[in-house]
Amino acid sequence: MARRQGINGGSQSEPLNVLTLARNLGLILAWYILSTTLGLYNKKLVGKDGLFGKGAFPAPLFMSSAQFLIQALLAKAVFYSRVVERTARNPMSWREYIHTIGPNGVTTGLDVGLSNLSLAYITMSFYTMCKSTVPIFLLLFAFIWRTERPSWALSGVVLIISIGLALLVMGETAFNGTGFVLVMVASCLSGFRFTLTQVFLQGHQEAGALGGPLEMLELLTPVMCVTTLLISVASERLHMVLPTSPYFSSVEHALITLGIISLGAALAFMMVWTEYKVIHHTSALTLIIAGTVKEIITVITAMLVFGDQLTTVNGLGLGIVICGVCFFNYHKYTKNKDAAMRRAEKAGSDSSRVELEPLVIASSSSQSQSLGEQLGGGNGDTMHTKQTI
Repeated sequence: MARRQGINGGSQSEPLNVLTLARNLGLILAWYILSTTLGLYNKKLVGKDGLFGKGAFPAPLFMSSAQFLIQALLAKAVFYSRVVERTARNPMSWREYIHTIGPNGVTTGLDVGLSNLSLAYITMSFYTMCKSTVPIFLLLFAFIWRTERPSWALSGVVLIISIGLALLVMGETAFNGTGFVLVMVASCLSGFRFTLTQVFLQGHQEAGALGGPLEMLELLTPVMCVTTLLISVASERLHMVLPTSPYFSSVEHALITLGIISLGAALAFMMVWTEYKVIHHTSALTLIIAGTVKEIITVITAMLVFGDQLTTVNGLGLGIVICGVCFFNYHKYTKNKDAAMRRAEKAGSDSSRVELEPLVIASSSSQSQSLGEQLGGGNGDTMHTKQTI
């Protein structure tokens, strides 16, 4: 299979064709559907009314912890059934696990847990608009790790998105300080975990990738489970709220609640798997670009389903944030394109042959490689299908 030069400077093993574009679009569409459905599910469960008129679920962090445990079991079940083959060559030692997986697992667990908890205080539309500020934190971490140099253009991105966030807060008619702090901390953690996830999936500089998307899910979910469970035990008074909750008032209700939590876990499992597949085949920035459109869809859905109100100031703030995100992504696109052409010219290649894959904005690390190249041409998780003659 012919190789081509990607915009991140690393060689790519997949040709630019309609199938590649269709795959990327299909993954992003599946992520849209799963993510929006999961958001509606979480808001309904931890919101004021809850499910079946039982009120809000009393322990959102405990719910998140249980869902992480179920996701870990689902990942192991998929590998055991051999629907998906492992791609990592060697098992990881405990020391390596704690050093490489620990920070990402803790960060991801806190991100998801605090996001779910914030929905108990704020509307889904305001939550979605606040989460759209993730690129600010991506930039901040890039500055800290010196993968990006501060510039007037990037300063402008931060300023634009910050102004949009201020308008979002000013225009929110049901503003809650606790919920706002929770969702903004979760947004910061999102920027951190997206960057870490891309490093682990695609490899960074001389370090290789740690495995395919499902392997990452299998590795991360135990740490995520323990992280949110510890915080839940410390803050949610489980010994008091669970026995008195109508969700656990009888064995029958407890079993129904387990089924409800398992449904959410299945949705989250498919969403996160799809999310990792998008990052693996493209980059974390691609996920953010696609997320911009998803945020608009989610806000409209929340207005239709929950009756959330979008004021003029809210709408203006959201529009400014989206403009900032688009400006950020355009800056990254042009920067990576110019860098790829300079490398091609330096290598004596014809710069006109440098191909730019649609819907793919790769990582800024010129040394990063796709997982398929590192493992000899594979592409993420290996799917097994039966052929009939």
